Amino acid sequence: MERQKGRGVSLWVLMALALFLGGLALGFMACRQQAEKPQIKETGGVRQIINPARPLKGTIQVEAEKTFELNPYKVPDFNLKYFRVLMDSQQIILYNPNEPVAKIFSRDGAYLGSFIRVGQGPGEFPSYTGFWLDFEGDEIWGVGNMKVARFDRRGQLLGEFKIQDMPAYFLRPDCYLTDLTVMENNRRVKKLLLKKIDQKGTVATVELLSGPELGMISWKDEPGGYFEPYGTNDILWSMNKAEARIAVAVKSDYQLKIFNQDGQKVMEIEVPAERVPVSRQDKEKILQAFSGNRKGQEELIKKMLPVYPDKLMMMLNLTYLPGGQMGVFRITAPHRWQLDVFDREGTYLYALIFPDRFLEKWSSMDFLESGFSLINAEGEYPVYEEYQIKNCPEIFPSAGH
Repeated sequence: MERQKGRGVSLWVLMALALFLGGLALGFMACRQQAEKPQIKETGGVRQIINPARPLKGTIQVEAEKTFELNPYKVPDFNLKYFRVLMDSQQIILYNPNEPVAKIFSRDGAYLGSFIRVGQGPGEFPSYTGFWLDFEGDEIWGVGNMKVARFDRRGQLLGEFKIQDMPAYFLRPDCYLTDLTVMENNRRVKKLLLKKIDQKGTVATVELLSGPELGMISWKDEPGGYFEPYGTNDILWSMNKAEARIAVAVKSDYQLKIFNQDGQKVMEIEVPAERVPVSRQDKEKILQAFSGNRKGQEELIKKMLPVYPDKLMMMLNLTYLPGGQMGVFRITAPHRWQLDVFDREGTYLYALIFPDRFLEKWSSMDFLESGFSLINAEGEYPVYEEYQIKNCPEIFPSAGH
């Protein structure tokens, strides 16, 4: 009997211990779930979101399928050796920002004609003067050389007006972004400015972000330097024209600042993250890829190597997605990145891992409702391509071209 009683006591103790440990485990899981939610506070009308290190809804290995291809070189009139892309639901426009000329295509790839050319006359722009194309309502705006030329959708000139800055990127017809570098206390300081134009033509300036020694890795013992995207600190920005929002950041720090059309800061978004360290061997590989096969490559790499940073930057680029979410090209290793996706409220939702074949094409990527577009320069001539993202319907809900 005593032995049975002792066994009963032992079983009771084991059950109690199991319940206690189970309670601890549930408590730990609850605390962990609570810790994974972003911390949110509001100070002076600015919403501040400090996200956890991991995305709320996890990591997705992107599955992408090509849905459209435009090879402009099949058109006899197309002779651009290099081009950028401006597109919306109506048109695809390919243009050369260095030697200004633009070619218009329909969304199904039919060639519709050419407009803009190099020159000094109406609707013309000199070479290498910061030329840029954008849609403004139902018009196409060409911006460069401190002027704006307005065209209709057929490429017919509607008019021109002068501005004070070069470059200029319009958020609305009466305000634009520009950047400049100035010397302050014997240091180069780069500034991102919002310029607002009132009805009298008076321009008001709001400084959104500034910082020293940005935009260039400086030489050690002489003026000047070089730019390599993974190692050069700089200002990044992206505009959401539909909602009149501007996101800005410095590449070395995972803190996004969101401004409205008046230059007022309305949100700050943070993610705890560390910059990726790189070895000397990593640096050599990065600089070899950057230098290509240019003449004197070995001597150039020897000059660049001592001043290249020991840690990569945090980000490559910022981009607003068609649904209003924010995308951050976060650097994860030499020549590797993931797209961190934030909702409109600043919550870190997803990390999207793209297939390797897309990683080197990040600078030409634009995002669509169904996925993304890019310029594929792997063949004899560059080709415009669109891809559907098949496995992230919350962010890319539309299917097909």
